[in-house]
Amino acid sequence: MVKVLPEQQLKQLLAPLLTDAQNITLEPVRKGMANQVYHVRGEGISWAVKILGPAGFSAVDYRKIEQLQQQLANLQVAPTVVDVNLQHRVWVEQWVDTPSSGGIETDRLAQALAKIHNLDLQAPTLALLPCWQHYLEQLPSKQARQFIPQRDKLAAVIGQSSHYYDFCLCHNDLSFTHLVGDNRDIVIDWEYAATGNRYFDLAACALINELNETQCRALSDDYATRMGLERSLVYGKLQDFIPVVDFTNRLWQAAAERQC
Repeated sequence: MVKVLPEQQLKQLLAPLLTDAQNITLEPVRKGMANQVYHVRGEGISWAVKILGPAGFSAVDYRKIEQLQQQLANLQVAPTVVDVNLQHRVWVEQWVDTPSSGGIETDRLAQALAKIHNLDLQAPTLALLPCWQHYLEQLPSKQARQFIPQRDKLAAVIGQSSHYYDFCLCHNDLSFTHLVGDNRDIVIDWEYAATGNRYFDLAACALINELNETQCRALSDDYATRMGLERSLVYGKLQDFIPVVDFTNRLWQAAAERQC
């Protein structure tokens, strides 16, 4: 789904931001269905350069995300955005060096979630039902119909858990690799950030990191303690939202495969 840019073309796109575009190195960091990331280095620069997916696929408003991330950068929660070129689908931000880790640390994930959820910043709203509809409309009608029964079932779960006090700024894609810096207290990859349900974000974190039951309990207990919430309530809500996140991911995957 992501358009692979030749190295020379990418250098040309970055040239207006550089004094010497030819003497930079581009190291591929990761490539997924939604984007491709390079570490770009040169004299006085160290950037993460992301090639974004098609404009109409995810319905992400990157200008709003850019504004949000600049606010987060001012709070030292996210890297500073260097440039966003939506015509060519290129996002540039400061690179943050990170020490290697022996594995996923649920306490750091809980700490990051609690920190994000306590921030009072304006962000786009994640309305799951319209989001699901957006992806369904990208599928052939026969394939889309297969998702309808579970969509209707899960819509009831969302309705029962949509309390105003559970809505906050959410990252919605918090893998452990998105925690960077010497203390892993800087968060990257904010493109799916939105005002949404804290338990969707918590469940998304559990699924993205493929946490087992013990790790899920540790994550929810630590998060509950940090937020002053009842542990059993948080763990129960996390379990309620696991199917909601899984359905969202499968629907996203099906729509993304149609773009390939």
